[in-house]
Amino acid sequence: MDATRREELFRTWAHEHLGILLKVARAFALSPTDREDLLQDLLSTLWEALPSFRAGSKASTFIYRVAHNRALNWQRSRTRYWRRIQPLEALPDAELPGPPEDDSRERLTLLYEAIHALAPLDRTLVLLSLDGLPYSEIAEVTGLTENHIGVRLTRARQRLKDTLSQRRQ
Repeated sequence: MDATRREELFRTWAHEHLGILLKVARAFALSPTDREDLLQDLLSTLWEALPSFRAGSKASTFIYRVAHNRALNWQRSRTRYWRRIQPLEALPDAELPGPPEDDSRERLTLLYEAIHALAPLDRTLVLLSLDGLPYSEIAEVTGLTENHIGVRLTRARQRLKDTLSQRRQ
């Protein structure tokens, strides 16, 4: 792939599939700063992976695979990093004036927090499922069998349901 074609393809994909990258970043990084860092990392990784794209597969499947693999590695590296340093005392959050959050935004935040609490593989499966991918495409992204995906998704959905119902109480 020549440099001009690579740049055109990257720009197109970054524009058309930014939602995929944003969802992955939000599911793996809770703080806005971490999400921005992870998003930049995902974009960089996508750029590096472009030459390995095979035109026979769907772009979205390729992007999901690259993004989820990088997010899993990012999470592992962050975990190792935090184990090595001594945590600072938590600083109180500053309350900034602004419009009150509506109910749907609050519910979305709770959902992402519940998704974040899942195991990384289950988190990936739930995100792909929420995006409407069929089990066959999820299998391409993850390398699991469709049957295994169904079992794990059923269990992950139940954990999400339990977590969300506990938080509402």
